[in-house]
Amino acid sequence: MSSVSELQTRTIWVQWLPLAATWAMMAAEGLIIQSMLSRLPNASVELAAFGVAIGIAFIVESPIIMLLSASTAYVKGAESYCTVRFLSMLLSGGVTLVMGVLLIAPVYDWLSATVLALPHEIADRVYRCIAALIMWPGTIGIRRFYQGVLIGAQMSRAIAVGTMFRIATILSGSILVLFWLRPSTNSSIIGSAILAAAVTIEMIATWMMARSAVRSFMLRRDSSGDRLTFGKLISLYVPLALTSIIAMGLGPVLSAFMARFPSAVASLAAFPVVDGFVFQFRSPTFAYQEVAIALFGRYGVSNQRVTLVGYEIAALTTIVLGIILLSPLLNFIYGSFPYQLEQALIPLAITATGILLPLPLANAVYSIERARLIALRQTRHVTFSTVIEVGGTILTLALMTVLGTQLVGLYAASIAITIGKIVASVYLHAITSSYRSRRT
Repeated sequence: MSSVSELQTRTIWVQWLPLAATWAMMAAEGLIIQSMLSRLPNASVELAAFGVAIGIAFIVESPIIMLLSASTAYVKGAESYCTVRFLSMLLSGGVTLVMGVLLIAPVYDWLSATVLALPHEIADRVYRCIAALIMWPGTIGIRRFYQGVLIGAQMSRAIAVGTMFRIATILSGSILVLFWLRPSTNSSIIGSAILAAAVTIEMIATWMMARSAVRSFMLRRDSSGDRLTFGKLISLYVPLALTSIIAMGLGPVLSAFMARFPSAVASLAAFPVVDGFVFQFRSPTFAYQEVAIALFGRYGVSNQRVTLVGYEIAALTTIVLGIILLSPLLNFIYGSFPYQLEQALIPLAITATGILLPLPLANAVYSIERARLIALRQTRHVTFSTVIEVGGTILTLALMTVLGTQLVGLYAASIAITIGKIVASVYLHAITSSYRSRRT
């Protein structure tokens, strides 16, 4: 293991910045597609169909989301590379198969009519959107595997280059549709196809850029005392996959609770906008998790410089969000560009943003300590932290409901989300402190 003194702060920032840019670009892609759809005929139906289809695709995708962390943490040499690659291809094929099963008429009829209760006009479009997105989850799985290889080889800038291909495809495709094709119907299907094509191009670009890193790993030998068998990898990865699956299930629960509080319609309309805006300030610490995994694996899980830089990033994003919150700028962002909320929703959105202000800092603790646990191969605690976060959020909302709290639904959801994240972060910090004490 390399000496702690070898790790410079500049090295950490150089590793992190491309990943932060990648997360920012990924967050922008949904806004680009939605902006295109909102400017085409029958916008409300097309936006609804696209949103439902993407939500379904996200749930199907959830088992492969943590492949990036697994690849970053566990690919050390030729044997471990082959083991993780086999799991990645297996899972990517599996989620693609699930997408195909959803296109079987009786299965889709049950999903759209019984589970989702979709109107016929939207259900028909959602079906074709799923068909356009059929390769999307599996392609993302392969891409995330190779992105982890790049991070492990200290080539994170290549990931940002790959994402630039993705954003360029989405942007050029949207401009083409908006200013040339201008379809009178089924624009949601075209948007889904653009998204699928963009991810495929990004995956190919990432694979090509990762070839030198793969050659490097194939020349290395894994440590004989820490051999990564497929069985051991499964035992490590299943808890990671469960975290994504559990987290993906929280969205519908939040919607169900908000519908039971005052100002339900306004809350349901404003929540995705507020959540998307605040996510821009949380994403830098999400991106930092993968960097921390690689650096903890290389320099030791007690390295304080890795932890300090993560907190510096969180402090910076919190300060920027706070300044925007206290200035007239947030009113412009929510009311004029890019979101254009109805005037009555803007005060609700601003207040909810203030409630969510602690999230970037809490998210930093969450990401850093999860990275430490993944590097220590104690992934079951990562699952427990997600259960605590989701459980804390739901419990807070349930308690408010039982007590008859007359809070606006958006405020109640924001309070519950903040409490859930803070409790989970405290749990993770306590667990990792215990492990570090034992190792010392």
